[in-house]
Amino acid sequence: MKKIGIIIDKYHLKYKVSEFLKYLNSKADVKIYTEETFLLDSSKIEFDENLFFVKGKGDLILAFIKLIEDLTNIPVINSYRGTWLAINRFLNSVILRGAGIPIPDFSLNPKGSIPPFEDYIIKNIIDQKNWKFKPIVHKENGRLKVADERALNEVDKVDPKYNYLYYQKFIKSKWEFKIYGIGDEIYFYKQIPILINPNKIESRRKIDREPELEEYCYKAMEVMDLKLTSMDFLKSKEQFFLTDINCTPNFNYIKDGHKLVADFLLKQAKI
Repeated sequence: MKKIGIIIDKYHLKYKVSEFLKYLNSKADVKIYTEETFLLDSSKIEFDENLFFVKGKGDLILAFIKLIEDLTNIPVINSYRGTWLAINRFLNSVILRGAGIPIPDFSLNPKGSIPPFEDYIIKNIIDQKNWKFKPIVHKENGRLKVADERALNEVDKVDPKYNYLYYQKFIKSKWEFKIYGIGDEIYFYKQIPILINPNKIESRRKIDREPELEEYCYKAMEVMDLKLTSMDFLKSKEQFFLTDINCTPNFNYIKDGHKLVADFLLKQAKI
């Protein structure tokens, strides 16, 4: 029986993976490494797992992924590089745009400095904590300014603290497109944008394969070193824009998502 290590935090363990773990436990020998409780003695490092799966993005989880990659040849999904790039909005914006994937215009500005575009959304620089998006919307003279409460907290000296804000040009779109990548398989959904309907699942529906989004998804997974991801796209007129990329997607939103992910991990696990 294959051995799978799950690197996870308490939030995801409690709320996001119950069906997944039940199914995976019936197929493999599973060991849980929980960020908040696991202490590692560096003099007694022995891993016999065939594969590690990461469901979290805290500092200790990042350090643990790096340690496994440095000391073993055991595959980790997702990798340290993929996880770090996915949570760092500025870095992934630079890399994704460099790869030819359409990204909304973006900038880093000190608080109070105006970005070089009129309609914008402010997002947290490092998307690490398990907080929901809490928009603060301001309209003035026909211009739209949206701020994520998390980003404002960070620049107002609430940990973690940054001296800059990440500004992204706001893309007006009738639909938000949610794309899931599980290995070589891509799953396509759309929903009413969250600013219009905060209950994103209420309007979410599966859609037919969209070749352009599929191409962007595969390319993003390649350059970001992600084997498992979800991506958010908005569409302005005829142009798609990738607005967010996630290294810990909630696969429960996909039909039989827990099985799809578990079966993918089992196929990737080296004997």
